[in-house]
Amino acid sequence: MENKFKKGLILGGLLAAGAVVGFLNSEDGKELTEELQKDLKVLAKHLKKSLHKLEDVSKESFDELAAATVEEYAKNKEIANDIKETLTIALQAKWKEMENEYLTEKDEEKTKK
Repeated sequence: MENKFKKGLILGGLLAAGAVVGFLNSEDGKELTEELQKDLKVLAKHLKKSLHKLEDVSKESFDELAAATVEEYAKNKEIANDIKETLTIALQAKWKEMENEYLTEKDEEKTKK
């Protein structure tokens, strides 16, 4: 019984992945991903500016700021909840990249003083 369940779960996962790949390769999927990429770039720029306003820059505070940034952006653009979630996850995944940029900018500011 358990073995059939595992096989069903794996098969279901593969079918879902195939459907997603098929959708992303379709014309609608390409437009959606292009629009998401544009939104993500705008959000990343806004997040970088907001990052300097934080007193304590940590992964937790970054994640909270990313979620708040997406929420504010979504209100203005009327973005669906599933898209908001996707954008939030994508922004939060940029933590290491943004942390490195933030620390580099802070070091540069210190050397200028």
